[in-house]
Amino acid sequence: MRYAAIDIGSNAVRLLIVNIIEREGEITFKKDTLIRVPLRLGDDAFLLNNLSERKAKQLTQTMIAFSNLMEVFLSGMKQKSI
Repeated sequence: MRYAAIDIGSNAVRLLIVNIIEREGEITFKKDTLIRVPLRLGDDAFLLNNLSERKAKQLTQTMIAFSNLMEVFLSGMKQKSI
């Protein structure tokens, strides 16, 4: 089984994809992929109290890219299990 998590921070946006393995009642997590995009959202947020259009567009593009990557990673997992 695979899970993905997205962390939107003031310095970077990260996508973590992990494999969850269950054997003999024990569950372990194994990192598959970690992608970090340094958007520096805090530059706007802390100085202007909001995001500029440019930073908002970069964040939107990053989230779309992460969504596409998750679709590929998760569909690859489904194909392997068949």
